[in-house]
Amino acid sequence: MGHKRVATFVLASGLVSAIVASAATFAMLKSGMRSGVTHAQDMAEIEKLHRLDVAATLSRDTAALTDLWTDDAVRLGPGAPADIGKEAIRATNERQRAATPELRVLSYVPETKDVTVIGDWAFYWRYFTASYVESSGGEEKRIRAKVLAVLRKQPDGTWKCARGMTTPE
Repeated sequence: MGHKRVATFVLASGLVSAIVASAATFAMLKSGMRSGVTHAQDMAEIEKLHRLDVAATLSRDTAALTDLWTDDAVRLGPGAPADIGKEAIRATNERQRAATPELRVLSYVPETKDVTVIGDWAFYWRYFTASYVESSGGEEKRIRAKVLAVLRKQPDGTWKCARGMTTPE
């Protein structure tokens, strides 16, 4: 067997071993072998995060919106550079608020379709619909978008968004 073939075989074998080990770990975590915290408690804390998101969005509270994210979070949105880190997310939130001071969010309704909890990580996707006016007396506008998010459990048992991506429909 040539050197290239041996290297390819070793890499492929390592990849298969990693996939098998990952699948076994995933199955173990998925089956509930976690650090004493029940699935129901995790789901209640994730729902609390979603309620905080709705309240912060409706009020346009930039500090509250920023606090939903981990320090090393990454937020991806259409037509904009990635926000990498909580401070970048804060800066973007503040710039958007300053650029649209009269904008009022009238409604924000998330429709979570799936949540999976694996240890200290959770994944979900959802749609949301929202309505807003750009200025007092302005025409009401609507938006519908898709969200994919990765959450990380915090040491105090709460959850925050570590990675998030939103795209309009």
